[in-house]
Amino acid sequence: MGRWAQDRFGNLRKKWDEQKRQTSTVGNFGSEAVRAARTGYFAAITHIDEQVGRLVEGLKKRGDLENTLICFTADHGDMMGDNYLWRKTYAYEPSARVPMIVRWGERFLRARRGQVLSQVVELRDVLPTFLDAAGIAVPEPVEGESMLQLVRGRNQDWREFIDLEHADCYRGHERWNALTDGEWKYIYFAPRGREQLFNLDDDPYELRDLAGEPAYAQELARWRNRMIAHLKCRGPEWVKDNDLVVGRKNLMHSPNFNQGTI
Repeated sequence: MGRWAQDRFGNLRKKWDEQKRQTSTVGNFGSEAVRAARTGYFAAITHIDEQVGRLVEGLKKRGDLENTLICFTADHGDMMGDNYLWRKTYAYEPSARVPMIVRWGERFLRARRGQVLSQVVELRDVLPTFLDAAGIAVPEPVEGESMLQLVRGRNQDWREFIDLEHADCYRGHERWNALTDGEWKYIYFAPRGREQLFNLDDDPYELRDLAGEPAYAQELARWRNRMIAHLKCRGPEWVKDNDLVVGRKNLMHSPNFNQGTI
């Protein structure tokens, strides 16, 4: 580790020690720490972009680019000091929202490229998309939908919103579920039954929680009811008396998960 890195981490450690109530995942460590973190983050993005470019150039040279479906996405982002939060595992946009870029070859799909579509998509849509491109029927147990439906303009029956969730992992209060349609986001924190509501169009940085504002009580109830309907099939540990359960136990995997497979 070079001197710059030693000094950088040494300064950060000093700040952490000085602010006893803060941790490495929550805290205002100053603009210098934010700049250093984001510089590294942007450098990693630049490196990935260069490698994707190499793959595209390789496909061009082989003459396979127009016979190839490319999907660029990620499993999560990271909080970089946004709202004084760091790392992943959060329902907020820097952590939860990921790129989803699809580039199809014109030899197997004639559709206008360069579109930016407003429908919400998710990682579960990746497998059905590639099966669709290969002309293979999507098996019944597979979740998600082919994003090529949207490319073809068949969006009438597309989902209204997507669900997000996280179990306890690094700390004991990360149990949350969320729903978003790209405009609104509703977050439910199970340990204490706390709710948050954000309008992402008006407040893309999620600085104004509307859950406690009387003017948005109806909108909050609409999203809470959607969450109740979404989780009801999981049983009374999740929804009881037609309401979300407060303080439910942590669930690290599906009740149908076969323990013998690991």
